[in-house]
Amino acid sequence: MKVLIVYQALSTFVEKDKHILEGAHQVKSVHFRGFGDILRLWQGTLWCDITFSWFGKLHAFFAVLFSKIWGKESVIIAGGDDVTNYVVGGKKYGLFAHPIKKWFAYFIFKYADLVLPVSKFTLNELFLYAKSDPKKTKLIYHGFDSDLFKRSPKINRNNVVVTIGDVCWENFYRKGHRLIIETATFLPYLQFAIIGPWLDDSVSELKKISPQNVVFTEGLYDKLLIEYLSQASVYIQASEWESFGCALAEAMLCECVPVVSRLGAIPEVVGDCGIYLDELTTSELARKIEEALNRPELGKMARERIIKLFPLQRRAQELLRAVDEVGVK
Repeated sequence: MKVLIVYQALSTFVEKDKHILEGAHQVKSVHFRGFGDILRLWQGTLWCDITFSWFGKLHAFFAVLFSKIWGKESVIIAGGDDVTNYVVGGKKYGLFAHPIKKWFAYFIFKYADLVLPVSKFTLNELFLYAKSDPKKTKLIYHGFDSDLFKRSPKINRNNVVVTIGDVCWENFYRKGHRLIIETATFLPYLQFAIIGPWLDDSVSELKKISPQNVVFTEGLYDKLLIEYLSQASVYIQASEWESFGCALAEAMLCECVPVVSRLGAIPEVVGDCGIYLDELTTSELARKIEEALNRPELGKMARERIIKLFPLQRRAQELLRAVDEVGVK
């Protein structure tokens, strides 16, 4: 079959799905950056049998609309703010919190032929806000390569605390970046690293309030990221909202002890292999980080959990099966 992948940003999880689909189908891609790419999307939809869109946003609206016009099938991966109506840092968050954008999201999830949420949490939000049809909604978890993400035995583990996420105003609270920086002040004997590309000027504000034991690395990928995770003892996911937590799962594969909030899909990922925050405060986070440093055995448990529950091979099999079923309608 001919599959047209439509995305706004080529994230690692989009790249993985692209690679999976390329192994079984003819694949073309449209990197949708705005209205200037509508013609390419129109032409791509005419060429393909199935459009495959990551996240139910503006690019997916046109992919689903053009699929209907041309009589093609459409698949949507749901796994972000496209399916929620939430409050983060005191501000409304998610397409369904927006008076206009929510109607585009309703259209997408109503008329797509298959919707694939990445967690039970996202699945429930689809039913709650998007009113997604259960008959065409199927949960397929993210998958991870445990051969790639594993702790290097040549690197000594140090008292390094890591979090990963885009550095931007949205994540100032959603990913807990401000909380982590404020907590670092009370743990001066530890080094904290915030890993992620700098998307706006929020990094300047974060640096202003950061003590000397906080570093900002910008984006690290593959070998460099694994090397950093290999020396870290603790990974923090102090999110106010999270549809899954891919970086969290990768850190768990590298045997970092997760210190996490109980919000969103995080408990689905961590299970009983991490230390949970009862409240998002500096005193609570500092206390739980120190507890995590004394429980390194949780790191090995965390790795085994990701290997067992979220293998990349399982996602590949389930994704290809779902696409094939849509394609033979």
